[in-house]
Order: sequence, then C-alpha cells, then structure tokens
Amino acid sequence: MGSAGAERVTRLQTNYLQSHEMNEKRKRKRRKGLIRRLVAFFTVFALVCTFMISSLISQSHQLNRVLQTKAGLAKQLDQSKLQAGQLKKRIKLLHDKKYIGEIARRDYLLSNKGEIIFSKPNHDKD
Repeated sequence: MGSAGAERVTRLQTNYLQSHEMNEKRKRKRRKGLIRRLVAFFTVFALVCTFMISSLISQSHQLNRVLQTKAGLAKQLDQSKLQAGQLKKRIKLLHDKKYIGEIARRDYLLSNKGEIIFSKPNHDKD
C-alpha cells in the first residue's frame, strides 16, 4: 500500500516548488564544496605543520651537535693555551745558561771543572 500510494500522488510543478528545489540543490552543492575545501585546507595545514615540526626537530639536533662540538673545541683550545704557556716558559728557561747546566749535569752526567759526579745505582724492588 505504501508503494502503491506513492505512485498515485502527483507532484505539483509550480514555480515556487521548482525554485525551492533549485535552492536546496545549490545549498547541498555549496555544503559539499565547503566540506571539500575544509578537508583540503586541513590536509595542507597538517602537511605544513608536519614539515615545520620535522624541520624544527632536525635543527634542534643539529644545534645540539654544534654545541657539543663547540664545547669540545673550547676545551681543546684551553689545553692548547695551557700547553703554549708551558712551552713559552720552557723556552725562557732554555735561554738561561744555569738551567742548561743543571739539565746537562742531571741528564748527561756532565760536570763543571773540579766537580766529581757520583752516581747511585737504582735499587728498584721487582
């Protein structure tokens, strides 16, 4: 009865109904277009956010590596400065004749005139 009754009802074709149906179709089309645009916008937005976050993370890792390298190089620079200071001090001492004489007597068992050098044997316990 439901399907038979639906066939008996005829639709009125008035200008008002036609314009109302066209307006409804336009509204549905606009709504579909709006949903498509919003999905496209959010997809692009998500891609841009993902790119920016990955870029930020990679730059953070690179910055950490550079800071570690900088700290290592600063430590190496301090050691080099300390070593350079010690070498300059050693150079100054090597220009002193008394210091050179002490080294010659200690390391090479050389003596001044009239000096006698006695060397002690090393008694290391094994």
